[in-house]
Order: sequence, then structure tokens, then C-alpha cells
Amino acid sequence: MMKPNVKKALARLLSALRIAGLALAFLLGLGAGVLSFYGRGLPSTKTLEDIRPKQGTKVFDRDTVLVYEFAEEHRIIVPLLRIPKVLVDATIAIEDRGFRRHWGIDAFGYFAAFKDWAFRGKRLRGASTITQQLARNLFLTQDRTISRKLAEAVLALKIERLYSKDQILELYFNQIYYGHGAYGAETAARLYFGKPVDSLTLSQAAMIAGLPRGPSVYSPYDKPEVCLRRRSLVLNAMADMGSITREQAERAKRDSLVLKPKELRLNDAPYYVEEIRKHLEARYGANAIYQGAMTVHSTLDLGLQRIANQASENWLCKLEDQYGFRVKKRDFKPPKAESDIAKTPYLQGALVAMNPHTGHVLAMIGGRDYLVSKFNRAVQGKRQAGSSFKPFVYTAAVDNGFSPGDVFVDAPIVIEDDGSGNPWYPGNYDGKFEGPISLRKALALSKNLVAVKLIQRVGPTSVISYARKMGIRTPLPAVLSLALGSADVTLFDMVSAYGVMANRGVRVDPVMILKVMDKNGRVLEENKPYAEEVLTPQSAFMITNMLESVINGGTGFAARSMGFTRPAAGKTGTTNDYTDNWFVGFTPDLVCGVWVGFDQKKTIAKGATGAGLALPIWTEFMKLAAEGTPVANFHTPSNIVRAAICAESGLLATPACANTRSEVFIKGNVPERTCDIHRVQDLGGQIKDYNFQQLDKGTMVHPEKL
Repeated sequence: MMKPNVKKALARLLSALRIAGLALAFLLGLGAGVLSFYGRGLPSTKTLEDIRPKQGTKVFDRDTVLVYEFAEEHRIIVPLLRIPKVLVDATIAIEDRGFRRHWGIDAFGYFAAFKDWAFRGKRLRGASTITQQLARNLFLTQDRTISRKLAEAVLALKIERLYSKDQILELYFNQIYYGHGAYGAETAARLYFGKPVDSLTLSQAAMIAGLPRGPSVYSPYDKPEVCLRRRSLVLNAMADMGSITREQAERAKRDSLVLKPKELRLNDAPYYVEEIRKHLEARYGANAIYQGAMTVHSTLDLGLQRIANQASENWLCKLEDQYGFRVKKRDFKPPKAESDIAKTPYLQGALVAMNPHTGHVLAMIGGRDYLVSKFNRAVQGKRQAGSSFKPFVYTAAVDNGFSPGDVFVDAPIVIEDDGSGNPWYPGNYDGKFEGPISLRKALALSKNLVAVKLIQRVGPTSVISYARKMGIRTPLPAVLSLALGSADVTLFDMVSAYGVMANRGVRVDPVMILKVMDKNGRVLEENKPYAEEVLTPQSAFMITNMLESVINGGTGFAARSMGFTRPAAGKTGTTNDYTDNWFVGFTPDLVCGVWVGFDQKKTIAKGATGAGLALPIWTEFMKLAAEGTPVANFHTPSNIVRAAICAESGLLATPACANTRSEVFIKGNVPERTCDIHRVQDLGGQIKDYNFQQLDKGTMVHPEKL
């Protein structure tokens, strides 16, 4: 029989167990109610099953090299296998030593934090496990409130049910913020140490592991001494946990803090990238750009872009010193209130390089400092083209029966009405007149008066038509001064239009984006260039051949003096009062244009020309761009012939012509007559007189040929 005392003790125990059971049931019910209440509005299980850290849109160049990422959070996703053990151990040691054992929350730490909040009036602090930090960073705010803490706990429990510990760690190391715009451990390793995460040393891993608790508080750039103290704390925690020895910890503490220099997040092609951003935003919206994880494959050649950047900036800095400009870019400090200046006070430049056969835009400079001025001078800037517009006048002429050997008289003329009701007295840049001169030489030496006479013959509307077909999109007035580049154009259009000549008369629409894909790899957009023949191959060859003379012996000869020896064609441009300097030129496979000037339309310097200011940038770029590539010659199409002509009359040469040369012609357009301004003695000793003709081509061309 059971003794009475034992019975009483057992009864008391059973009673206590019943009370404890009821209390536990109450607490569990209360906890379930709390969790249910704070679990409302949180992500569903389905959402949690497909957790992906936020990723913006990545832009790659044509060789799939990353150029830029449009992102609210800059991160590079890596698998857990790439995260070194020292970083995993350091993070667990300082953030959550019980990570491998708990089921999402640290009950003791959570109770201590709650007690401090409830009874001591302290702010909620700590107690967040790695899983809770992940939940907060993925779905919650950073507010320190009891409701957020409870919601964080609910999410952590859900995540622990759905993911293994290693999966949680992988999500954590790709999601957490490490300061200075770096999200994820790989991004942090590259930012602070310039190396991939799997190359981190023990001391470097300890430093990075210490940052998530307070990225700004422990910033190695802004507060290096505080950062080092935090690193020591992490190393001590690792030693306490047994993941490293005390000796290893002490050695790592002695390592100096050697950081990659802090740099602004600016890519090598900011103006190019901004054009892509504007296109994407118009088509897909801003949210898709910054959160949609899209991939953009562009036509940009990052290597050529860097060459362009260097060639342009080096030369413009040299010009600032040479001319002694009052404001130089390197000394300019923009007003703090102005984050984007439309017109800078220092000398500016722009460059566009394009493949004439594919239309691929390979490089673009829209200005000297995107952080100061986002105005894209290559695309948005409309400036007078000066003599770089003349090739369109000559193209209209060549396509309507004129030939490079045709002779015009370079002499003063008066235009009674220039379109404004006033007389116009055009003149040459140097104020000199050559007299009889061939079209080839007139273009090579950029003779304004010949260009004006030529546009009189072919008509301004015809010139406009050819410029339009070739790619100029800005308004062009039907006035004679158009021959001298009086209309405003963009550098982008000029480069595209010159590409027609390099591409044998075929215009190819410029392309900057090859393909856009969504986060799942589905193609959203694919661009294939539109091509259209707008000139015959023969006419394109003729004008190209004439533009070769500009570089080989005309206003662009400085390119040869600077060591550029490849077959090339192009044209200089200088506007009135020396406000705009241009050079646009091409080889068989690359067309490039350069503009130099101030944002304000003011004189750069007296005597500043396209040959002196813009051509050197073009030359240096083309020299470096061509390195290692085979030399290519311009293709000669069928129906192109050569004939010996008299340089003075432009007609077929005779033995009496002292100055003769070989000239190219479109078959059927070779002069039918021999030179009639020189006396020719036949074999029988008889002298034949030839009638002198006026030398201006305008008297020789029949109207039906125009």
C-alpha cells in the first residue's frame, strides 16, 4: 500500500503538472495568436519558396563584359561554395553562434531584448539571428519596434522550415548590406579589397563580417580606427568559438588595413549607358530597370571606349594649358546646389565611333564629366557643322554628273539675297583665292567659294535631300549658306551619315542595344539594323576618294603628320568666329566624329580650327583603335575608271598640258573632249587652235544632267 505522505506528494505533483500544462497551453495559444496576428500581411509560403535578392538591370558590352548595373542595391550573386570558410565562421561567431542549432530565433537573446524594452525602457537591440536578419533585409523595414521584431521572428521560423542552413547562409551572404552601396559579400570584397570573395584573408574576412551590425558606424573608409576595433572583436569571437586559434587571431589583428582606394560609382561610358537607360525606361518602366534583373547586351566596345576617353581628355587638358583658358576642368568646382549643370564654363568635347557596316555604336563621349553635366553633347548638342557639312554638297554633285576633276573658279562672288533679303559676301577661311581649281582640290583645301558655287548648281533642296537620306535628322534650311555648314546638326547624325560613304552607299540605322532579356532569359527585345542603299556604290566611292585627299594632302593632313598611315577619308569643320571645331572621318571599317567647343556658343580662340583642335583626338583614337587589326583598303566598285586629265581645264590631257594627273571617274562620265586651253602640235608640225572655254563648271554642265 502507498503511504499517505506519498499519495499527498503525488497528488500535489499531478496538480502542479495540470496547472503547468494549462499554463503552457495558454502560453502556446497566446504565442500562436501573437504569431498569427503579426503573421498577417507577411509573404506567403509560395513567395518564400522563391526568395531572390533584388537585382537591377545589367548592361554588357559587345564582348559580354559588364559595363554597368542599374540597381537600387548593387550586388554580385555567388554560390555558397564561393564564400570562404573564414568569412562564414567570422559571421557566425560575431552574429549568431547558435546558428547551426536554433530553429530561427534565439529565445534567450530574444527574451533579454524584450525584458530590456519592457522593464528598462531601452530600445530594442540585438537578438536577431542570421535568419532574422535575412528576413528583415528581404521583406521588412529597419524600424526598431516590437511589432517588427515579432514579424521578423515569424518570418524567420517560416524560412527555417523551407530552407536548409546552407541555403540560408547563401541567401544571407548575397543579401546583406556591407556599406558604401555594397550588397552581398562578393560586392563588398571587390569594393573594399579589389578581389573576389573567395580570395579574402582571415583579417579581411573578419573586417567584412563586422560590418553588417553597423555599416556606417564601422566604415573602414570613414572610421578606420573603429573598424579595426570591430575587427579585433570578431577575431576574438572566432577564437572563443574555436574556429581559429588565439595565435591566429593575434597575428590577424596585427595586419594593417589596406583598402582599395574609394571611388565614385561611375562607369567608363556614362553617356552611352544613360542613352540605354532612357530607352529602357520608356519601354519597360523604371521599376523593371532597377528591380527586374534584366540583361542588356549592347554594341559598346569597352576597349575602344577607354581609348576614346583617354585620347579626348588628354588632348583637351593640353588645349586648356596651351590656350590658357580662364576656367579649366580640373580646377572647376560646381556649386553644391547644382547637381547637373547644363552649360559648363570649361572646354568641352564629344566623340562617337560606329561600325559603318552594322550600325553598331562602339564608343560615345557626351562630355568631360557626367557627374557635373549629364547633357549629352554627342546626341543632344546641336551645333553648326561648318565645313564638315560640305561632303553632302559634293555628294549631291557627284551623284548628278560632276567629277572630282571638274574645274571651278575660286574667286569672290556676291549673293544678292542670302534668304534674309540681304546681300551675302562669302569668303574663304584664309581670305585667299586659287582661281581655277578642281573639285577634288577645292574639297581638300575646304574652299568655301567653290562649295557655294556648287550648291548654286545642284540646289539647296537637293543637298537637303541627300543629307536626309544619309542620316541627318535635324531641320536644314534651304539656303546657300547651308554649303558652309550654317545649319545645326548633332555629332551622332554626322557620324551615321558619313558611315554611308564608308559602307559603299548603304545607310545602316545606328544600333546601341542588341538584345534585352528578362530575369528568366526570355528575349524581350532584339534589334537588327535596318539597311538601305541611298547612294550608288560608285557615287559613294567617288566622294570617299575625294575625302581621302583631305587627309592625304588637305586640311586633314595633320593626321598623317601624327603617324596615322592607314587608308582614311574625312573632313575638317570650323565655324564662324571659331566657336565649333569638327573632324569626322572613317576607314573602311570604322567611322568616328569629334566635336570640340564651349557649351556657350563663344569663340574658343582666334585661329582655332577643326584641324588643330578636333583632328588630333580623332587621330589618336583611330591609331590606337587600329592596333593589331589588318590594314584594309577602300573597295573600288565596278564601272570606276581612270583617265589622265589636265589639272587646269579638267579635260582629257594632251601632250601640251604641263600639269596632268590621273583622276577617277564613273564610267560614262569621263570627259569626251581633250584640253582646249593649251596649244597642241601634231606629228606633222601643224598647229591646231582650241577654243578657250569659261572654266567654271556651271557653264559646262547641261541642265538635264542636274
